[in-house]
Amino acid sequence: MLVVLFSTSQFSYASSSHNFYELALSILSYSKWSNTTRPTICVIDNSEAAAQFQVNIRQLAYDYQVQPINVRDFVKTDCHVVYFSTTSPQQQHNLIQSHPSRSLLSLSTNNPACEVGSIFCLYNKKTFSTFKVNLDALSDSKVHIDPRVLLLAKNTE
Repeated sequence: MLVVLFSTSQFSYASSSHNFYELALSILSYSKWSNTTRPTICVIDNSEAAAQFQVNIRQLAYDYQVQPINVRDFVKTDCHVVYFSTTSPQQQHNLIQSHPSRSLLSLSTNNPACEVGSIFCLYNKKTFSTFKVNLDALSDSKVHIDPRVLLLAKNTE
């Protein structure tokens, strides 16, 4: 079934009534890395978003570390997850490709088309949050995403 999902569309959508920090953390809870049990979320150039992740992690009792970092320091970090909110989709793609680890899950709130760059593109609507999955970026990553997350997504094209 996963093969059918990958072959039928480049990206898919899903929605949630939670804020996108909660949505991102929920997605991460369905992700597995071979090299860690406590993933580090690197928040690029947005200390406010890093602080908000910290609040939500405490409230929801997740076991993630959050590290605010400057885009110039990204390739020197030991990130398992990267959160983009100020970089363009092409910059996201370039940074992901330059990171030494291929086991990198990427999330973005600044990627409207979600055709290049991050795996998960998050959007805040008036009363709910929604996301798209870039299946091409997901297939390039070595992070295992539980298929239930992908099944939540539906193609709205």
